[in-house]
Amino acid sequence: MAGRCPLTSPSTRGVEPLIRVGDDFEDEYPGAEALATECFGNLWRTAELLMGLHNRHTSDQYQLSPSARGVLAVVEGAGQPLEPSVIAERLVVTTGSMTSLLDNLEKRGLVRRLPHPDDRRKLLIDITPNAQAIVDELLPTLHARERDVIGAALTTSEQRTLLRYLAKLQQAAVDAQSEPAPRGAKRRRPPRPTTDPTTAKGRRS
Repeated sequence: MAGRCPLTSPSTRGVEPLIRVGDDFEDEYPGAEALATECFGNLWRTAELLMGLHNRHTSDQYQLSPSARGVLAVVEGAGQPLEPSVIAERLVVTTGSMTSLLDNLEKRGLVRRLPHPDDRRKLLIDITPNAQAIVDELLPTLHARERDVIGAALTTSEQRTLLRYLAKLQQAAVDAQSEPAPRGAKRRRPPRPTTDPTTAKGRRS
């Protein structure tokens, strides 16, 4: 089991976003805003970094992919066997990918296929005692890591503020799904520097 993360208090370090755009960004993309792009890019990068912590631990300790972990968590969280299509929908994966995931988990003795009580053409998926033991050990570790990482960066008040801002962004993203992407945006691509082919290849020895 992983211990607490030795993270530095935010009051003792100066931090800058990992992603910045150049000073000429809005000249090259006149329909964009540098600040909005930096926010978008850093949100994306932050999500990658945070999920990478969970994914690496799950892979190193239990040899589970993120999708395989998701299958176990979804079925265990439901408290009852589920149809493969239901699991696929909740994980936003195709039924073909779900079949492959279930095959691998079944070979490892982590899930079992059960007959559907109401439809002989269907199956239900349940986790095994071995999988339950993994989930009971894994989930507390992941949630403790979340506490450590978020708590090292943000105070309780800042966490509540972050949630309010994230809720606004999430709603904006949901609303944008029904709208087409902006059309007519232009790029003023700067000219590429020219290189003499003879000097680029260098001299033959």
